[in-house]
Amino acid sequence: MLSYKEIFLQDSIPDQDNSFPINIPIESKPLIILDQNNLLVYSNQAAQFTFGLDGIRNISELQTNINFAELLLDFLQNTYRDVCINLKIKNASEASFEEYKAEIEKIEIGNVPYLLVVFHHTESEVNLENRINSIHAAIEFANLPIMTIDGNGKITFLSQSMEKILGYRIDEIYGDFFCVPLENFLSKADLLTAERAFFLKQNWAKSISFKDKGNLLYKELQLIPFSSTNTANNAFMLIAHDITDYVQKNIIIKESEDKLKSIIDNINDPLFILKRKDGNLFFEVGNNSFFKIFDFDKELLLNKEVKSIFKEKILKQILENTEILLNDSLPSIEVISTHNFIHYKCNISLMNNQIGDELFIMVNFNNITDQQNYQSILSVAYKKEVQLNKLKSTFIENISHEIRTPFNAISGYAEIMEECIKANDQKTFIELVVLVKEVLSRVSHLFNNIIDMSEIESGEMDIEYTDLNCNQIIKSIHNKYEYLAKRKNIDFQLNLAQEGLMIKADLVKLEKIIYAITENAIKYTTQGKVVMRTYKLNQFAYITIMDTGIGMNQKDIDNLLEPFSQEEQGYTREYQGAGLGLAIASKLTEMMGGLFKIVSRKETGTKVTLIFPLIGIYR
Repeated sequence: MLSYKEIFLQDSIPDQDNSFPINIPIESKPLIILDQNNLLVYSNQAAQFTFGLDGIRNISELQTNINFAELLLDFLQNTYRDVCINLKIKNASEASFEEYKAEIEKIEIGNVPYLLVVFHHTESEVNLENRINSIHAAIEFANLPIMTIDGNGKITFLSQSMEKILGYRIDEIYGDFFCVPLENFLSKADLLTAERAFFLKQNWAKSISFKDKGNLLYKELQLIPFSSTNTANNAFMLIAHDITDYVQKNIIIKESEDKLKSIIDNINDPLFILKRKDGNLFFEVGNNSFFKIFDFDKELLLNKEVKSIFKEKILKQILENTEILLNDSLPSIEVISTHNFIHYKCNISLMNNQIGDELFIMVNFNNITDQQNYQSILSVAYKKEVQLNKLKSTFIENISHEIRTPFNAISGYAEIMEECIKANDQKTFIELVVLVKEVLSRVSHLFNNIIDMSEIESGEMDIEYTDLNCNQIIKSIHNKYEYLAKRKNIDFQLNLAQEGLMIKADLVKLEKIIYAITENAIKYTTQGKVVMRTYKLNQFAYITIMDTGIGMNQKDIDNLLEPFSQEEQGYTREYQGAGLGLAIASKLTEMMGGLFKIVSRKETGTKVTLIFPLIGIYR
């Protein structure tokens, strides 16, 4: 900005018309130009308004407390270039004298001497100085840490509290770039950021820490630009706000949160907390067990809306029940569900620490797999106990029937035999003896089966392995039951492999198995055929007994392989037997390392297959 002298000298002086080619606003300081005769050649609007210079040609007409005109003439005659004097001048608007300081300077235009006089209102400047001093006093009294910075980034003022923070006095860093005293607190990157904010005239803030008398203090530095009406460039303030209490509280809160998280993480069972806000559920915090079991990324899940994230069945159930808990204002809800074959009892409870409109819900998982397994074992055991009790009842019923029937028959035969003796009927007597033998054979067979099943169940059954030719065994059994099949008019076929199939098994027990199956096939076939067959497939020997008898339901086969089970129960069943044949055959086959398979269909027939590892072929 040009000085008054520079403004004045840039144009030549016109005639004595009191108008120079300059435009100085009325709020500027009063200014006049005098020639060497004290004649007024120019006055600005401020001078005209303040001193009422309209109509005044000679400065001697200005009302002052001293002979101002004579003083000016004396100044022209000496060698001084400028001088300042204090005087009182009558104010035109208030008709009273006011104190002014007049700055008088000699100037020349076209080798003609002139006097340039600028008037400073002493009281206004004193008031301004007093205002500045008052502001400074207020800043110091309030202990406000402030630095003022001019438009070039130079330090112009430091409060005492800011001096204490930075460790510099104002006289040590006055005029330095404002970043210089900050180098002890900020990194190079932060200093560059502060400089960039200054040149872009933007706000900037950064927290710093330092020690004062052994205490760690925290301040937030804020760079704030502001405009001044008296300057063309922006100025800045750097203010240090005390945030020590805030930081320390946050540190305490952070330590408490860390302790809480540590406690949560040390809980073995999965646990997490949801936050309900604006009708949505957000993930707040969870322990390590939760993130591990459900394979979630901890950082990606925090503060995320969980409805679209929780995809697992158990988590969806938890969300559904959480909505029920909130809508029905319930204190807690339990959910039992399974994840990765582990059973959990999930407790969903509303926490008491509501903050504003935010609700917090805690979900903890209790692994109840052992409990569930134990209950399942108890349930299976109970069912088995019920089944065993049923089997016991069936066993007693069947055995009593199987024993009572033959002994009733023997008792009847005995009475008839007695009558035959009296009547000397030897033919009938001989026939009855044969029938008695058959009945006794049946009873003996029953007792043998009971003993065999007892040995199998107790693990006392001994296996004596030997190399056996399947064809020979099947042929022998076929020959033995051929008469029974013919008596029932059944087509009893034998279909053997061309080679002798050698297996390792117990001869007595293998014969017992095939006897039981063949006897059943003939017993339950009223017409059609029974086929005994052997063949080789891969490295296994196959023995099959197929019939076209009454068959059975496939779903009942597992029960029929249990001891004392029959498809029909009670005294009214059509076919006799204790229900031990198939059970013994199945268990003996498995004990000798074979497979026992049954395929059957009601009113179609049954096929039983024995499979043993092949140890050789006999040609």
